[in-house]
Amino acid sequence: MLVRRMVLLIVWCFVLSVSLWGSVAGQMEIRRIPVAKGLASHPVNGGNCLISDGQYQYIAFYDGDHRMTVGKRKLGEAQWDLVRLPERVGWDTHNRVILFQDRKGYLHVTGNMHCRPLRYYRTKAPADIHTFEAIHRWAGYYEDRVTYPSLLKLRDGSIYMMYRHGGSGNGMRILVHYDEETQQWTKTVPALTNGRDRNPTCNAYPFGVLSQETAGEIATSGILEDKEGLWHIAWCWRETPDVITNFDVCYAKSPDRGISWKTWDGQDLELPITPENAGVVEHIAQKRGLMNGGTLVVDGEGLPYISYTRFDEDGYNQLFVATPLDGRWKIVQLTDWEHRFYFEGRGAIPSSPPVPRLSITEDGKIRITYSYAHAEPRKGQFVLTREQLLSARPGQLPIEKSQAPYSALTNIRAGNHGPLPPGYIHYMQQQTDSPNRDRKPDNPREPTMIYVVEVKKLKLKGS
Repeated sequence: MLVRRMVLLIVWCFVLSVSLWGSVAGQMEIRRIPVAKGLASHPVNGGNCLISDGQYQYIAFYDGDHRMTVGKRKLGEAQWDLVRLPERVGWDTHNRVILFQDRKGYLHVTGNMHCRPLRYYRTKAPADIHTFEAIHRWAGYYEDRVTYPSLLKLRDGSIYMMYRHGGSGNGMRILVHYDEETQQWTKTVPALTNGRDRNPTCNAYPFGVLSQETAGEIATSGILEDKEGLWHIAWCWRETPDVITNFDVCYAKSPDRGISWKTWDGQDLELPITPENAGVVEHIAQKRGLMNGGTLVVDGEGLPYISYTRFDEDGYNQLFVATPLDGRWKIVQLTDWEHRFYFEGRGAIPSSPPVPRLSITEDGKIRITYSYAHAEPRKGQFVLTREQLLSARPGQLPIEKSQAPYSALTNIRAGNHGPLPPGYIHYMQQQTDSPNRDRKPDNPREPTMIYVVEVKKLKLKGS
């Protein structure tokens, strides 16, 4: 492994009345810490890539030479220690890196997989990035064609991973658990979802779940644990690798850490879950504009909210939110746009219809944000109480314009997981080009700087 040490300058700026992610506003102190130049031809960096343990911060990314890299710095300092792992990514946007730390302090890295054998590294010594070793095995269960590994780290520190085995339109979701005492992985159930044993085949695409710890940034695509320990998951199905074959939005919950699953109204679900026995939120036919990549959040009362986009009856793209009401799912259409964005094909598409993102504000309201070139404003948000959401009519809700300018470029932002000094929020930031269906662009963008941005909310005088 090539080890590099970098001493980098800190850029300080002071910003008054800044609103970040549409959440906290007021007087801020922002500090941008350069890490290194990263791959910028497509948005492969980001996700679960920035963590801290109270003393140190760690980051994982692909550098400008496409090499998987892990960095470490002491909190409060600007010097990064960078280590390259023996992985090189191509042009596939699916191959993000996941970095996490167990309760014993050992660091784990997985990534660079799209229907490939498992790639997995763990340190031999706690918190020591110079001791990563290749293991490339979890439970030894369906690990020859792995895609979309997603991390679930519970409130008590327990670690689970979910991943797809198989291909797009023909796969199953596997859930495994890590034992820190034995340093071994075991499967939780034979399979959570399975679309391989039906005709025609299909696979589940879990929606993104948002973490308050990461300031409302998408943490992963997979399972969300609420404050009572109940697990929630939402997804759609896809019948072929073509995105136009997405269909049905579904939901399930588990009271026992993934052993058994139920619909929202408490009906037992037989495992593995298939399109025929799933708890359906809304039946949506193929070729109706359903985009995988919706989001799932749970409010303080344990009520789930699921956001997604599909065509309305006139064939226009609209934003929708589903939430339980009186034992059934209520589907709320938020927008009344008059534009049709038709998408199809394989791979990470360069542009897409607006997929609304959900988060819960500090005062318990539902925030729905979007970015869409054919809307006015192009970047906006709704901030609603549950009552306002339930009574909403298409196109009648006030839209708050985002302060961030609309851009065709992708501005990657990934929040920090783990303890930080009180009053701080950290996130990773990088500007890249958009996806190119997992192919090399004609003119690949030069590498761009990756930053860790520290945000401190300053207490106003007299407050």
